[in-house]
Amino acid sequence: MKLVVGLGNPGWQYKNTRHNVWFLMIDKLQNDEWKFLWELFLYENKFWWEVVQTTYTLHNTQGDSFQQRVIFLKPMEFMNRSWWAVSQIAHFYKIEAKDILVIHDDIDLPVWIIKLKLWWWAAGHNGIRDIMDKFWDEEFYRIRIGVDRPANSDYVAEYVLSPFKREERETIDWKFNEIENFIKEFLSK
Repeated sequence: MKLVVGLGNPGWQYKNTRHNVWFLMIDKLQNDEWKFLWELFLYENKFWWEVVQTTYTLHNTQGDSFQQRVIFLKPMEFMNRSWWAVSQIAHFYKIEAKDILVIHDDIDLPVWIIKLKLWWWAAGHNGIRDIMDKFWDEEFYRIRIGVDRPANSDYVAEYVLSPFKREERETIDWKFNEIENFIKEFLSK
C-alpha cells in the first residue's frame, strides 16, 4: 500500500495561498483521470483529515497493467501539525516511510518548478519538519512545488499565506501533467 499526502492549511481563508498549492492541484486534477478520487474524499472529524482509499491501475512500459492500493490524505490540521495524520495512517496500515509521498510547497524553488525527491531535509518547511521530528523517519518521498521566495526573508510566513499573482496562476495548468507523472512514478515503485 502507498500513502500520498498533500499538505496545506484548512479553512477558506487559506484556499488559494502558496502554502496550499497542493489543494490548488487537487481542484485542477478533478477534470482528468483522477476525478474519481476527489469525489470520494471523506472528512473524518475524529481524525481531522480528509481521506480516500482506492486501488489504482498502473501500466508499465511493456503494456502490462497492475493494481496498486493507495490512500490519499489531506490533513485538516495546520501545516505545523501534519505529522499526526501521517503517522496515524502509516502505523495503522503498516506503511513504510519509503511508500509515503508528501506533496508540499517549497520557497527554495522558483514558481512551478517541481522536483521529486527521496529524503530531503526540511529546509525550514514546518510541515515537513513536523513529520520528520515526530514520525522519526526521513526516508519518504516528496514532491516539492516551487512557490518562490519573498524578496525580504522577514516576511516568509506572510508570503506563503498570500495568494499567487494572476500571471503565476496562469502557468499552473502547464504543470499538472508533470505532477501526475511524478505521482504515477511513485505509485509504480
